[in-house]
Amino acid sequence: MRFSPALSPALLRTTRLALVSCGLIALLAGCGGDDVTAVPQRIAVSASPNGIAVRAADGALFITDDQTNGVLSSPDGHTFSHYATVPVVAGQANSLSQLSFADAGTLMIERFGFGTASAVFGITGVDAITPLSGPDPARRRLGLISIGSNRLLSTWFVKSGSTPPQGGLSLITYDPNAHTAVERDLLSGLGKPVGVAVSGDTVYVSDQANNTIVKSSLSALLGGSQAVAPSATLVQINSPDLMAVDASGTLYTKCNTTGLCRIAPDGTIRVLANDFQDARGVAVDARRHQLYAIDRAGSTSGTSYVRIFPLN
Repeated sequence: MRFSPALSPALLRTTRLALVSCGLIALLAGCGGDDVTAVPQRIAVSASPNGIAVRAADGALFITDDQTNGVLSSPDGHTFSHYATVPVVAGQANSLSQLSFADAGTLMIERFGFGTASAVFGITGVDAITPLSGPDPARRRLGLISIGSNRLLSTWFVKSGSTPPQGGLSLITYDPNAHTAVERDLLSGLGKPVGVAVSGDTVYVSDQANNTIVKSSLSALLGGSQAVAPSATLVQINSPDLMAVDASGTLYTKCNTTGLCRIAPDGTIRVLANDFQDARGVAVDARRHQLYAIDRAGSTSGTSYVRIFPLN
């Protein structure tokens, strides 16, 4: 931009400052029409969080906590307290994965399990938690999403020693009364699938081992007789993690070492923020036009945050 010589030095400085500020806000919050409209809030949490979910009815937030091996809840997105404890596995570190609200308001959660003790649980209220019998405990589980009718999509991988991980996406169909479940593989040939999101008939899976986000037709997968390879790659992206998707089909996930990115349906990538310690779970609150993202501390002495990005 060229400045008129008629402008005073003070006005020039003010104009330049405004342009620089808009440039910074555009990177983090979107000047000129991006979907993020303000600088994000940063809420400190006394936890080691990973997964996050928002209850659509009232906007309450739920996060996993590896310090207590439990779930914390917050009615206002700022103050978190105990909600439920997931059974601990003796001799294993605590590692809880994604959260997802299912039929009748049940909160579903996965335990990673380190190759021997993964599990899926349903939480119907404070400290009312029940495991589902049936899913393979040898699968290290990370992503989880409800697709209705007592059905879940679960990402997982298996690993032996130093061999590369091999993973896939499965359908878990469960009986909420008997707490039993049947698991059927939908996608195969992935490395370390982490996040999963569904937009319309498209299911997206982030493959952290291969630095990709792949996509397939959900109806085709559900109607198939056996697991298949993903039909296409949406985008190559470094270090994708858990994912969320908004009403426009835009995905949100970790990118690079310290970033949080949005990926448009055409594969265009934009960095929303590049100052995360470790971006983990993300959740979209469509009713309140907000994006929530976990910023996990890199050490036990650090502070973790829930970060809130207002959306158009």
